[in-house]
Amino acid sequence: MEDEQKEQQQQHGKTISGNSENRSFKDSVISTYDKQYRKLLIIPAAVIIAAVVVLLMSYSSTGSFFKKDISLSGGISVSAVTGFSEDVALENELSQHFSGSDVGVRKLTQLGKSVGIVVEANIESESDIDALLNLLSSRLDVNKGELTVQMVGATFGQSFFRQMIIGMLLAFVFMAVAVFIYFRIIAGKWLWLPGAFVVWTAFVDIVCTLAVVSFSGMHVSAAGLAAFLMLIGYSVDTDILLTVRALKGGELKLFDRIKSAVKTGIMMSLTAFCAVIAGYFFAESETIKQIMFILSAGMIFDIIHTWITNAGLLRWYLEKRGMA
Repeated sequence: MEDEQKEQQQQHGKTISGNSENRSFKDSVISTYDKQYRKLLIIPAAVIIAAVVVLLMSYSSTGSFFKKDISLSGGISVSAVTGFSEDVALENELSQHFSGSDVGVRKLTQLGKSVGIVVEANIESESDIDALLNLLSSRLDVNKGELTVQMVGATFGQSFFRQMIIGMLLAFVFMAVAVFIYFRIIAGKWLWLPGAFVVWTAFVDIVCTLAVVSFSGMHVSAAGLAAFLMLIGYSVDTDILLTVRALKGGELKLFDRIKSAVKTGIMMSLTAFCAVIAGYFFAESETIKQIMFILSAGMIFDIIHTWITNAGLLRWYLEKRGMA
């Protein structure tokens, strides 16, 4: 009996110790987030600098911030149903053969199994197209007649790309105007910086996500650009949640208002992130995979820039205004 009581006391002590350690870690994180929020701004600043460096390197070497597929740049797309799976080796071979062109090769998959190959290249001359088809027919061991060929004119592709960029810029401008008007109404004309923080956070979310896309070598399609439009809306959603809670928190202290927003916002972000990741791994369409990849990267950056950058700047500003 005495031995059993000792074991129970030891287990109870371990449980209390474990709970104490968990509480200690949690309290430590909250304390750091509360007292060191200005120093934490170094993290998103470093992320932004790294993203800008990646984009500038891409632009200096290729003349573009990211690679575009044929729907945006023009060129030829060739697909074939085949068991050939050496997509990387084929892309290297084609890149050497057509050294002046941007060539991309990807697999077509079904239920996780490779069922075909898609080759995209920004070539338009008949001689280069014929050479590409002959090479693919030989390497993939299929007849030329079994290859599915799709062509997009360079002029049409570039025109479509410009229209998409203009559409994104207009969407961003209208979003910014709506944010400034909203926070002017709820906070007063003199309090305009919270709206600027929201717009800035949405902007850096897009810049950092674009850097990841550029670094990965992904060929962005029209659907990929549409994903950036979706990302604008998602980013603004969490930032508005934070800003409204900070400005309209009743009798709670400023940090408690921000902490309440963090709990809700992080849960929203993690739920959406899990759904997007599931879509990426289980989707068969490369278009859907590209959208999910862009959104997942954007959500990660949104967590950093919303709950560190925006929260830190907003708290700093409101404390100076005596609204803590």
